[in-house]
Amino acid sequence: MLTNSPILVRDFCVYHRIDVTFVDALERHGLIDFILIEQVPYLQPDQLTRLERFVRLHQDLAIAPDDLDVVANLLDQIESLQSQLTHLQTRLRFYE
Repeated sequence: MLTNSPILVRDFCVYHRIDVTFVDALERHGLIDFILIEQVPYLQPDQLTRLERFVRLHQDLAIAPDDLDVVANLLDQIESLQSQLTHLQTRLRFYE
């Protein structure tokens, strides 16, 4: 589901078979951002990967939208640590 134009939140929800209130809850918690075009919420394409991750966590692991902020924080920390590890491994190879 890759595109360069904004995606209607309602279309995203229909495609993934989720309720719009789930996406609204994520937006209220600051996990994703909407843009309003003529008072209709749209998603920026760069939000899709993150939102689809939240949908999978919610559906596969039954994690409530209210708890996804904790999970998102942990996943962000893991990605940061992995990036640091890759950087340090590259520097170490330079000195070997």
